Amino acid sequence: MHSGASPKAFEFYIGGSVGPSLYVRLVDGRLLYEWASGGGYSGVVMEASPTEEEWARFREIVDRLGVREWEREYVAAHSCCDVTYWHLRLEVDGRQIVVRGASGYPGSAGPEVSREFREFRAAVERLIGGSR
Repeated sequence: MHSGASPKAFEFYIGGSVGPSLYVRLVDGRLLYEWASGGGYSGVVMEASPTEEEWARFREIVDRLGVREWEREYVAAHSCCDVTYWHLRLEVDGRQIVVRGASGYPGSAGPEVSREFREFRAAVERLIGGSR
């Protein structure tokens, strides 16, 4: 049974002590997101309303990138100071996916951001209406 294309739960955060942060979460069917910089939140929470087609495309990308098979944690051994933290919680088709990283990414041996992760992040940003 398909209850629409949107996931049951969705939360994605990426950010660090420097640079921009993005926090996206699904609350009561509404997709809320906020940008922040330098570790502090802007306090401006915006709302996006992805269509069924947009959610379906997002789920296709999730499947194609093998997000369900990602490890639970990605930590780069040599991350010390400017660490980029990220966290993903996604529930689709009764499966709960919880993944997090600290300057480590699926498909990458070191602190370099992998193609898979870049594509996933781009898909999230498309859901909230592209770049700011």
